[in-house]
Amino acid sequence: MWFFNRSNNKQKNNLPNRSLVSIRLEAIGGQGAHSAGAIIAEAAVIHAGYTGNHFSSFGSEKRGSPVKSFVRYSTENKPVRSVSFIERPDVLVLFHLSLIESHPEVLLGLHEESDLIINTNLKPRKILLPDNVRPKRIWTIDATHFASTEECGINAVMLGAVSWVLREIDRDLLVKSLRNYFSHLTKEVIESNVRGFDIGYNKVACESYRQDEQSLGSELKQNEFELGYVNAPIGGIILNPGNSVLKDHSASRKGFAPQFIKELCFNCGYCDMVCPDYCFVWAVNTEKNNVPELMGLDYQYCKGCQKCVLVCPASALEVVSELDIKEESKKVKKFSISARNQIIIDTPIDIYRHQKKEKPV
Repeated sequence: MWFFNRSNNKQKNNLPNRSLVSIRLEAIGGQGAHSAGAIIAEAAVIHAGYTGNHFSSFGSEKRGSPVKSFVRYSTENKPVRSVSFIERPDVLVLFHLSLIESHPEVLLGLHEESDLIINTNLKPRKILLPDNVRPKRIWTIDATHFASTEECGINAVMLGAVSWVLREIDRDLLVKSLRNYFSHLTKEVIESNVRGFDIGYNKVACESYRQDEQSLGSELKQNEFELGYVNAPIGGIILNPGNSVLKDHSASRKGFAPQFIKELCFNCGYCDMVCPDYCFVWAVNTEKNNVPELMGLDYQYCKGCQKCVLVCPASALEVVSELDIKEESKKVKKFSISARNQIIIDTPIDIYRHQKKEKPV
């Protein structure tokens, strides 16, 4: 998406406009990071009159895979031609706190003048970061909760929070862009997203980052390519394939998930047949002639598609708010910790590296 326009815009928060602003949005497919980036770009370029561009990077699948969205705009009307990834963002937006644990590389590039905005129910002072990640400020907003209560998109709530750090763009222009982007939807849906935007704007919490109190005591390492043209194996070999055991789909849910009611279940298995992500946990009941028995689902792998709820003939699965899921239900796990650790240790790339060392020259 390319735009080149000219105009002036009012300053925000009595601070001078930055000459070039770079924004990186990190999310999981289905949370609306691409749409949020498009709305920001439209507000900056079409409505505020700056020059800029917007593009996104998707994984092999949409829902459940990592998504990056990038926005650049210039307040000095200089052409913005770069379509490379933003490595040093002025604003970094994380659509789920779990991304820091599952994909720590999302924090790469944060510097002393960066603003970090996170979708979480934690206060900014509770966010712990690696020693070499030092943003200027941390903003937090429980966008998942508010999106659930207002029946709007998570991205609408996040946009309201983000508007605080985009001082070059008037808040009303962002709302105008949001309305325009969702103009193909019903009036009720548009208004619910505007309400979500207002809540994000009013409820977001902000604190300056304090390294002495919020440090993890470890450093974030830059991505290093272990194989290059000198030591790369024969073409066609996949050394590090994706592994469903290590994958975490929890960030894909939009505040709702299926709750299993064991008393109503008669173990038909329909839920497991339609589940796209191998969520359901079974065990053999030795007291009933070794009959397979459904124990529940592992919420690490559940993306909240709710196909299981639709197909269940006994109503043993119901859609509830994630806040209402029982603690004992969350303890059901498909794989043991030892099994997970074994997979992490014995990755194909480690085996390959070991074999290369033992090969005679």
